[in-house]
Amino acid sequence: MRVTVLTPSKNQANFIDACLRSVHEQTYRTIEHIVLDGMSTDDTALIAARYPCAFFQRKDSGPAQAINQGLNMASGDIVCWLNADDAFSSQTTIERIIRIFAEQPEVDVITGDGYYINEQGRYINPIVMTHPSRVSYKWIIREDFILQPATFWRRNAFRLDERLKYCFDWQLWIDYFAAGLNILYVPQYFALYRRQPSSLTQQDTASRRREVYKMVKKHRNHGLLVVWCWLMWRSYQLSEVVRVPRLKRLMKVANALMKRVSYGFIVSS
Repeated sequence: MRVTVLTPSKNQANFIDACLRSVHEQTYRTIEHIVLDGMSTDDTALIAARYPCAFFQRKDSGPAQAINQGLNMASGDIVCWLNADDAFSSQTTIERIIRIFAEQPEVDVITGDGYYINEQGRYINPIVMTHPSRVSYKWIIREDFILQPATFWRRNAFRLDERLKYCFDWQLWIDYFAAGLNILYVPQYFALYRRQPSSLTQQDTASRRREVYKMVKKHRNHGLLVVWCWLMWRSYQLSEVVRVPRLKRLMKVANALMKRVSYGFIVSS
């Protein structure tokens, strides 16, 4: 089986070498690596030239559009995307994924675990799915529990919603569940997820919390969940207006506590 790895990038020269190297050093060799660069002004192109990847530099409206362009070009039987600041957790990641797909032809999507790493690439802590029994449509519309760089799928016609800036991967997982795709959680480490200031996830802004609120509202979730996500958004908005970052930190603690006491029913992803 052929694997296509898509890497959207913009001004990630500080991290993309580790990403490209983690793909190049895979023990499984039948890999097509497509890098979609949004007109970086740093040394991204020079670094990419050191590796056997297909490098495309063009303007885009954001990572969702770049990834969609890559999905349209992908020729692999299996597809994934690995952001420029992330990496595979080991040299055998793709080999293990291919083995599982080959042994279980009924499986459409595989997702697994990973590790948080810091800007220097040092391990922070593992990212492990806490409730594997909740891998279902009922739960994915409540919370994005899928680790994106640790997720792989058989090539299909699904595409990302380019109107979304932060939750486009979450919407894709919802679309997969809604369509009845067979999604398998595998308790293995597949990816390294970097925490660094320029990543969209780490930019935990009111705009992001607003998009989360709109997602849970769109998918007709329980009223308490919708209200909670609205409260998180408005609290972040107030924090940014009055410039009191402590309010955000307080709401993050409150969100974690709410998730625990509600057994995961109420949380802002």
